[in-house]
Amino acid sequence: MKTSELGGQVLNDWIAKALGEEPGTAYSTSWPGFDQPLEREAIHVAPMPGKGFQWCAIVVGKPSGRLPEGGPWKEGPNPRIAVGRAIVASRYGAEVPELPLA
Repeated sequence: MKTSELGGQVLNDWIAKALGEEPGTAYSTSWPGFDQPLEREAIHVAPMPGKGFQWCAIVVGKPSGRLPEGGPWKEGPNPRIAVGRAIVASRYGAEVPELPLA
């Protein structure tokens, strides 16, 4: 699966895996403490006027952060999805395998 197309529960599970957290959080819709990973991992997110105000995010990263420094820009219909896709892509690359069912 392409990280740029992840959504719903599959995206939520990949975000949890990338952050080393237990699955179960609805990151793509109601991410508790959403500002904390933005600050901790130096993640930039903004709506892009040239893309019809589609949300775009990138993990810049910090030496003390949990994610690798640098990463690709990822898009999403809302900031949580864009950031989630950027986190997964930063950790695992442009494509990820299907996760086993729990």
